[in-house]
Amino acid sequence: MNGRRTPVRIVALLLAVAATGTLAYAFSNARQGYAPRQPILFKHTRMAGAPVWQTNEKGEQVNVGGFGIPCLYCHTMPYKGRHSTLPSTAVCMNCHSTVGLNKEWVLKMKEYWDRGEPIPWVKVHDLPDFVYYDHSAHLNAKDEKGNPKLPRTDAQGNAINVCENCHGKVEQLDIVAVQNPFNMQWCLDCHRKPEMKASTDCVTCHR
Repeated sequence: MNGRRTPVRIVALLLAVAATGTLAYAFSNARQGYAPRQPILFKHTRMAGAPVWQTNEKGEQVNVGGFGIPCLYCHTMPYKGRHSTLPSTAVCMNCHSTVGLNKEWVLKMKEYWDRGEPIPWVKVHDLPDFVYYDHSAHLNAKDEKGNPKLPRTDAQGNAINVCENCHGKVEQLDIVAVQNPFNMQWCLDCHRKPEMKASTDCVTCHR
């Protein structure tokens, strides 16, 4: 009787191992592609994207691209502290107290302002609580020659925004999504690059 059960047990064990491996792989990249809906339709393509000028039917120059607003205008703290910070309603109203007042999303934002409430932005890039991450430590990291460790150019030598190293080309997205795995292996792959000379001790990230 036991002899008949042995193959069944082996198959069940193999299926359990396969299922566990599949789940482990899925959860290791669980946040990649995460793109939550925000309380206000803020388009990074329009605000942070590069300007694109075209001539309209009246012969006027019209910007159909973005306004090229730098990341640090809204996310003010990445060079100074652990967190990059989300924009306050006051930061938004610096412009939108006079600009875009006929836009539905601007009017909705103004409602928060009038009520004295913060905009309840939904955090997109959110590491687990057991992971310690410091924006300033990464952005201010320099090599022996005093050059920034994080690349400022792409593989073709074109200048890039330093935030792009982790967050990708946010300025090309209407709805911001997690573009990289943001898992332990992804972080370690970067720390292990010879030019980084970054620690891989457990306590560096797990404190």
